[in-house]
Amino acid sequence: MTANASVDKVFVRKLDTGDYSIEGLEHKLCIERKSSVSELAQNVTAKRFKDVLERMRHFSYSFLLLEFSIDDIIKYPYGSEVPRKMWKKLKVKGPFILKVISQIQVKYGIHVVFCGDSDNAKYIANNIMRQVHEQYEN
Repeated sequence: MTANASVDKVFVRKLDTGDYSIEGLEHKLCIERKSSVSELAQNVTAKRFKDVLERMRHFSYSFLLLEFSIDDIIKYPYGSEVPRKMWKKLKVKGPFILKVISQIQVKYGIHVVFCGDSDNAKYIANNIMRQVHEQYEN
């Protein structure tokens, strides 16, 4: 999804990398979001996700917005949509996810933001886009 120059209108279209950007600055800003710990847990071992991170490292501004808290990761799979009977079969648990988040920040230089929920994530994404837009407007 990209926002136009005024950052007031939203256009829905496929981006090569990420979920959100600004029209005309798609090569500068990349915002990827994850809606749940389960989604992130499925992604952290996938080659496709690592490919996304590799592409994101080349953006001037790259962010991973998490629509949950660090506590949700620490207690994962408690409170998740993963059925309790599957918990013992899970290969990815909280400590490993936290390790990967550190790698994302250090190795790829991507800002990871724990937003708490989707409303906060939208608010933060909008503020990031406004800041980046102002940076290039001046």
